[in-house]
Amino acid sequence: MIELILEDYLASLKEKDELDILLSDLLKLDGYTVKSLPKTGERQYGVDLLAEKGEEIYLYVIKQGDLTRKIWDGDNNSVRQSFSEIFDVYLDTMLDSSNQSRKKNIVFVTNGIIKDAVRPNWEGYKKSNSTENINISSILLPDLVNLVFQQGFNETLFDKSKRSKLRKCLYFLDEPDYKLDFFESIISGYFEELEKVTTRQKKNKIFSSLQMLLSLVNHNAHEKQRYRISIQFTEYVLISMWSYMQKKNCFENSLEVLWLHKFIRFYIDSNEKFMDNLRPFSTIRNGLPSYNPVEYRVLCFEILGYISVYAAFLSTVNISNNLDLKYSAEDTVNLLISLMNNNYGFYYPVYDNDGIEVSLLFYVMLLQRNITDVEMLVKRYISHVFANIRSGKYPILERQYNLAMEIEFQETDYLKRYSASFLWGVLLEWAMLTEQDDLVKQILAFDFHSEATIQNWNCSSEEETNLYIKNEIHMQGYTDILNELEPKETKKMILDTSKIADFKHFSFIEYSFPAIGLMISRKYRVPVIPSYWRREFINRKE
Repeated sequence: MIELILEDYLASLKEKDELDILLSDLLKLDGYTVKSLPKTGERQYGVDLLAEKGEEIYLYVIKQGDLTRKIWDGDNNSVRQSFSEIFDVYLDTMLDSSNQSRKKNIVFVTNGIIKDAVRPNWEGYKKSNSTENINISSILLPDLVNLVFQQGFNETLFDKSKRSKLRKCLYFLDEPDYKLDFFESIISGYFEELEKVTTRQKKNKIFSSLQMLLSLVNHNAHEKQRYRISIQFTEYVLISMWSYMQKKNCFENSLEVLWLHKFIRFYIDSNEKFMDNLRPFSTIRNGLPSYNPVEYRVLCFEILGYISVYAAFLSTVNISNNLDLKYSAEDTVNLLISLMNNNYGFYYPVYDNDGIEVSLLFYVMLLQRNITDVEMLVKRYISHVFANIRSGKYPILERQYNLAMEIEFQETDYLKRYSASFLWGVLLEWAMLTEQDDLVKQILAFDFHSEATIQNWNCSSEEETNLYIKNEIHMQGYTDILNELEPKETKKMILDTSKIADFKHFSFIEYSFPAIGLMISRKYRVPVIPSYWRREFINRKE
């Protein structure tokens, strides 16, 4: 089954920036030195990739799909034309004089097969043009599959246990309540292996295998239009990668940084496909699909979390122009606002810890819009949550879907169980920071809060290592109670500059990848560290 899945994935790769990069990685793992990949706009003279091994030179002509008569000799971009340019120009003028005497291997590479109708042409061309010093050969789809298994998915890096978990990971992709347990177990295994190895070559092998795995599962998720799952795949790899780099203190190591950037590209690709999928719904009134009001609101807040984190990522990371982004941070925020304007579910949190998504939204709006827009959004959310509670629809403390359904249809009175709230801690804090004193008074005077504790969570940089550990993260940090002091004192506590100073020591802040902390909050359901936005308010005042 894995072979078939892998074959289907390899057959789907585009020639540029996918198949050529995969081949380059496989060659490196097999001991080749890759000399060059083509750059957009440069004349290639038939050669898509140049490599060497031992005393021999390898020139690769890469094409997507089956070799048909048209692909073989149909136009200026045909395989035969590429071979002609290699013989007529490249071998004589582009190779260094030191390489002229070395044996040359000209290799046709495709993620398809050679069709029977054109095979005699191909075999005849090889026979006529091969010499003692020039060998012509091919790498076809079955050969690529074998290369991947030999170099990336070998018994050391992708043993039977990992293959079994991958089968289960892919088999359940259609399930509505998909769990990442099998995928996370494979990724965790790779990073455990990385902690044991010391040589650059062994690290490259593991990273390459991890990259192939991520590409494979993302491909299958995208085919099934499970874009949120593909974002989860990439987020988990990025969180795990950052945890590994933090533990090893290798943020300035070129190898790890190179692979981090490769994994970031997967994250961007998954988010862009997700937004492509959402765009048609963004202008339709209540157009997001759902079966009932609770499911609809849950979906809205899931979307809110993914897009807010991605918008913050685009806003706070220096991204190379070479990535050719489809959406800017502004485009992403505009799409989110359009969805919110047409779907009421974004304003009615189902769970109290949907305050995570609310704080992510407020934070990215603070980064991308003016303070007046933020003030209006804070006021709007407070108004809607007030209205929902007055109707008996409380944002519940337990993340239990069945209980949420009971409350939605007035089957359970939740009032007596509402003892503490993180959501109201977020709303109260933002009302204070945007200096909307009337909203602050309304929140504190609301009789619903008379017996409830309004709180927010925070942690110090000394606890960072445990933020990456699923079973440890909820035991970290401390809680601030926001309704036990006078508003002025509470605001003074919120804007404590010593906490902002400590925030700078988190590795994802120090090394300019703040989105990691936001991904952790969304994934592990812990509040966002409030210093993200508190420092923005302090900086604006200064």
